Amino acid sequence: MKVNKFISILLIFVFIVNISMYSLATNETNIQNQENEIDMNTDNIEELDNKRNEIKEQLDATNIELEYVQTEISGTLIKIQELDDKIRKYESENKELASKLENLETSVKETTQKLDEVTKDYEQKEKQLRNRLVALYEAGPILYIDVLLSSKTLSDFISRYYKILEIMEYDNKLIETVEQEKKEIELSKQKLDKETEEYRTLKLKAEQSEVICKNTKTLQEAYMTKLSKNEKKLNEKITKYKTETIQIETRIREISMANGDYSIQYTGGIMIWPVAKSGTVITSDYGTRQHPIQGVTNFHLGIDIGNAYYGTPAVAALGGVVTYAGELGSYGNCVIIQHGDGISTLYGHGQKVLTQIGAQVQQGDVIMEIGSTGNSTGPHLHFEVRTSSSFYSRVNPLNYISDSVYSQLKFW
Repeated sequence: MKVNKFISILLIFVFIVNISMYSLATNETNIQNQENEIDMNTDNIEELDNKRNEIKEQLDATNIELEYVQTEISGTLIKIQELDDKIRKYESENKELASKLENLETSVKETTQKLDEVTKDYEQKEKQLRNRLVALYEAGPILYIDVLLSSKTLSDFISRYYKILEIMEYDNKLIETVEQEKKEIELSKQKLDKETEEYRTLKLKAEQSEVICKNTKTLQEAYMTKLSKNEKKLNEKITKYKTETIQIETRIREISMANGDYSIQYTGGIMIWPVAKSGTVITSDYGTRQHPIQGVTNFHLGIDIGNAYYGTPAVAALGGVVTYAGELGSYGNCVIIQHGDGISTLYGHGQKVLTQIGAQVQQGDVIMEIGSTGNSTGPHLHFEVRTSSSFYSRVNPLNYISDSVYSQLKFW
């Protein structure tokens, strides 16, 4: 009986030992698996970090290429505008020259018609004079003598004599007048022909220049279309690279947080103003001041941004991971964002916190509503920039803020 009892106890003991050994082995296996998983995650982070650096190089190169293309686009737009101006100028000149040429051609036509009429008149008068001269030649000098001798009186003789002289003088003047008129009209026509030819040459040059400008503009517009397509492709590549970078950084943060590490790598960047609306008045600057509640002189570790109402959105000055979100002593409702390499920002005295620990936020994301919780005399945002966890790591936030924002700030 005792033997059976002993055997039973021994069997139970062996069973418990086996279970314990199995449990220990399982625990060791789990621990080893966790360590392997952590090692794998660490390897993944390094691989992801290398991939991120590679994408950053591609992104930088693409940005440089995009900057060149955009410069080319700007230059091409200017050239197209200049060509448009020239085309309008040549079109105006062509219109003016066409009008002048039309007037000149009308004048030439009228002058030619007038010249034809004068020539015809000249030929008719010349014919009449020639006929008279032929008749005089055939009659001989006896004709004028007979006219004179047939005079009945002396006064009639003298009258007939002067009449003959007058006829001869008239004939001479008639010939001279017609010849002079014909000569003047011919000169006028020559002048008009020359001027017409000059205007035709000018118009031809203007038309050729207009055609050249239009052809050049067509080429520039084709180049512009090509540049615009290239710009679109480059922007798509940049968007793709940025998306991939965000995905990689998100994965790095997920792995880091899974390992209990909230730190990230700070990639630089200028911080934006942390108040979304108004809030451009700094009611208390960074540095030594008299405490508004305690009334003692102390060192203010950040800046207070006033000119804001309850509920005014406070935004992330830079992208990162939220490492604290909740009430924090004199800060009241507070949010702390880690940006990497020890750089973090603190947002205090919020009315309502709109994020949570571990959340990944982008620059400009709303994280809190401005209020007056904690040690505060009214609605405002207390904003700090920290370079490490040390008390002395608080630095002047304005050194990290964009110059364009800084120039618009007002200080009380």
